[in-house]
Amino acid sequence: MERTRKYIRLPRGRSKDELEMFIRKLELQAKETAEERIPLYLRVGVKDADLILDVGCGSGMVTRDIASLTKGEVFAIDESEEMIKVAKDVLRDFDNVHLFVGDAHNIPFKDDTFDITTCNLLLMWSVDPQRVVNEMKRVTKKGGIVLASLEPDFGGKIHWPENPKVDRIFAGEAIRKRGGDPHIGRKLRALFVKAGLETEVGIGNARIWTCEENKAYYLHARDYYIRVLKEAGLSDEEIDQWEYEYLKSLDEGIELNFFPTVLCDRSKTLR
Repeated sequence: MERTRKYIRLPRGRSKDELEMFIRKLELQAKETAEERIPLYLRVGVKDADLILDVGCGSGMVTRDIASLTKGEVFAIDESEEMIKVAKDVLRDFDNVHLFVGDAHNIPFKDDTFDITTCNLLLMWSVDPQRVVNEMKRVTKKGGIVLASLEPDFGGKIHWPENPKVDRIFAGEAIRKRGGDPHIGRKLRALFVKAGLETEVGIGNARIWTCEENKAYYLHARDYYIRVLKEAGLSDEEIDQWEYEYLKSLDEGIELNFFPTVLCDRSKTLR
């Protein structure tokens, strides 16, 4: 295995002031998606794998789920040195995890190394997602698994009651302004097939949350949502009005929010 060169970067272009809020968002996101991800990890054989690679591990919240499910060794990389520091703290109780700073577009490991190579909510932020999938295939053993556990598609987002000004921001506009691809989910099959992978595709979150679940999630992540709306140019008055209407629809039990995430599982390398 090759050593990675060091990068000194903060995640997704965020300032140091935004980092703590971003980490809280990742923690909530990991909890929110666990019911879709964990059965998928078990399905592809994480429990019995000897070597697993988590690409774009971020704060290590998802890596922690993987490490808790296997007796094998888990390697994890992220482009941000700051996030690797956070992940080391999150994963301090796991002696089967090894963390490295590294770029997903140039994964710092040799060919045919891992039984399973996985990523979660990474491709939407990649400069060249095809290269990332190609790299994930390269470092995976013949007959191994390349897994994208969740990638969103904001174009399929459904929300009611509608708010045209705010909905367009949360339906991908904010992601695009940060350099992400809000429609990466629908491209997932093409990315994996072009990499030469035998690919299965599915929808990660078939269940629609209750209003109570949506409200609890919003209140926990409220600072993040308010910041996104301010960055989009909404005034304090506009944000207050939106929040009042949104919480009112939740309390009345009429709000519906569906946000599809696409997954590629059991993508076996064919070389």
